Amino acid sequence: MHKAARVDSLLSFLYTLWLFPCNDVPTMIIPVTLLGSLTAASGQFGTSASISEVLLRSPQTFSWVWLNVLLFSISNQRSKESILEDSINKPWRPLPAKRLDMGQARQLLLITIPLVFTICSFCLGAAQETAFCLVLTWMYNDLGGADEHFALRNIINGAAYFVYGSGALKVAAGSEKVGSGASLWLAMVACIIATTMQVQDLKDQEGDKARLRSTAPLDLGDGICRCSIVAGITFWSALCLSYWSWSPIGLLLVLSPGSIVVRRLLKFRDAAADALSYRWWSIWIISIFCLPVIA
Repeated sequence: MHKAARVDSLLSFLYTLWLFPCNDVPTMIIPVTLLGSLTAASGQFGTSASISEVLLRSPQTFSWVWLNVLLFSISNQRSKESILEDSINKPWRPLPAKRLDMGQARQLLLITIPLVFTICSFCLGAAQETAFCLVLTWMYNDLGGADEHFALRNIINGAAYFVYGSGALKVAAGSEKVGSGASLWLAMVACIIATTMQVQDLKDQEGDKARLRSTAPLDLGDGICRCSIVAGITFWSALCLSYWSWSPIGLLLVLSPGSIVVRRLLKFRDAAADALSYRWWSIWIISIFCLPVIA
């Protein structure tokens, strides 16, 4: 009986850990893993790793991204304001679902930060990027960057994509160096995120309003926010395709999900539809990440 109870407790704890970042798997963890892997495998940036080597390292790359997003998620979800918002938008998360309280979440973070940093330092690599991720997490959550102004929030999100992408690239390539060409590409990706990431706020307007958070849909208005995302998708699609020489395959790959996102944003305006549009935005972002490989 004791052994069965211990197994149940362990499984419950692991499930709780999974719940923290699970919402970010399709919209953050998988895209960033692909960003690092595709950039490393493209052969465009001086990385010496072959495609087969990058594929063999994909579990490590995914693990690095997942562990760092886990730290962010625990930090992000443990405040009173986050619990209030999640009780409306995502009641299944560990704290609104009463799987943990705020004190236990703080203790969990105290344990996981040095543990993840140790794993990255001695096993996975990209420990420097893990440290930078922690700084951005501190700015976003503890210093109120997520609530100060939606523009600052988007800038921090863009910077986070640069850092996460750089770390994923290092792990995927098996190297601690990122060349200037790769840095320029990651900086372009960061700008895409900073100017279109407000798409994630469309689905959460009710909870954000209850939390009094500054978001583009609430501050600028729902219609203007949607138009800004459509303009961003149009501009960055054209610029990235031009940067990678307008290949026919790239054109089809990028414009197909991009046009779906644009159509959905302009036609469907309820929370459920916006959640699906956010998933399609993630697919569009992944299509952008494929361009170096296609080129």
